[in-house]
Amino acid sequence: MLQSVRIVNYKSLASVVVKLSSFTVIVGQNGAGKSNFVDALRFVSDCMQGSVAQALRSRGNIGVVRRHSRGHPTNIGFRVIIGLPDGGLADYSFELKAERQAGFTVKRERCTIQPMLKNQVKYEVANGVFIHPVLDVRPRLEADSLALPLLSALPEFRPLYDFLTNMRFYALSPDRIRELQDPDAGLVLNREGSNSAAVLREIAKKKPREYERLCNLLSKVVPGTTGAEYVSSGQKETIRFKQDVGDVAPWNFDALNMSDGTLRVLAVLLAVYQISSPRFIAIEEPESTIHPAAIDILVDILRDGATRSQVLITTHSPDIVDNKAIKDDDLRLVTSTKGITQVAPLSEISKGIIRDHLYTAGELLRSSELRADDKQAEELERQLTLFGSPQLVAQR
Repeated sequence: MLQSVRIVNYKSLASVVVKLSSFTVIVGQNGAGKSNFVDALRFVSDCMQGSVAQALRSRGNIGVVRRHSRGHPTNIGFRVIIGLPDGGLADYSFELKAERQAGFTVKRERCTIQPMLKNQVKYEVANGVFIHPVLDVRPRLEADSLALPLLSALPEFRPLYDFLTNMRFYALSPDRIRELQDPDAGLVLNREGSNSAAVLREIAKKKPREYERLCNLLSKVVPGTTGAEYVSSGQKETIRFKQDVGDVAPWNFDALNMSDGTLRVLAVLLAVYQISSPRFIAIEEPESTIHPAAIDILVDILRDGATRSQVLITTHSPDIVDNKAIKDDDLRLVTSTKGITQVAPLSEISKGIIRDHLYTAGELLRSSELRADDKQAEELERQLTLFGSPQLVAQR
């Protein structure tokens, strides 16, 4: 599980430290920086799956993602603390320095792995040179490359690399789901849901019990809909929905004729139940275009997903944060002051108001009275600096 993350100078995030749980709800007004926080996590994953250069090019260049500020140029930095399957911990951080003509270098990179009941392993790189190598392993590094993808061949570092490359991020688009889709293996749901038909096909084929559960949950969110199935259409693929209209047999409707809300709910279900079983799933505003009466079932789906993968969602919906299954400790409040994003737990005052049933979290959000615990956020920043002491206490 991704336990903590520190982000420095990425877009509107000047300096934040966020602790995450198995199900985390990032809540805040539009434009506060929720998407920037999620994209920072996605950037780290993209750097592992491809390269830093590719991750930057897909976003413009380092000048686009680097926080704008007066004075000296600012470096971008990330640090993640990840709980490993054996109960150990991985502590990984890197820092990027902007160069002329949109160039960049990896100024520093450090990784410390503390397995359960085994000796610690680590490495550190500065400006492309190993200042703390891994035994006698010294792969050649370019100044703009990270060492972890190269060292992932070693069993000690593989679990960390696997986690980071197995993170999935979703900004689901009903329009892309509605289109006729190209053939796909269907093992991993694409970011916008553009291969939903193939993913549905694989779930139905390889996980029939979960496919049955998916259809059952879909019917609860969309009354009258009894299921969804994969359909081949020439060289394309699509989804057909079955609806009970009181006739002897259900009527069939192609995805082209379904509402945005129905398609989005199906895509959330596919993200949760997809064959690949991601370690970490982030979904931006899953409640968008979904009727408020279906929000409780949507939250149930997401919480069920948190038993399979670590789940993070962003929202500005009072109905989401008012759900009884979401505790105040699950919430992280995103605010923006003079263009700088802060991410923090709820303040004790807000928690007390909610627990004493004076107001709900949704009512406080509607009235802009939901407050962040700034002191705790500052304390977390002091505890988890970009290259401070490694977090070496393994889980017991």
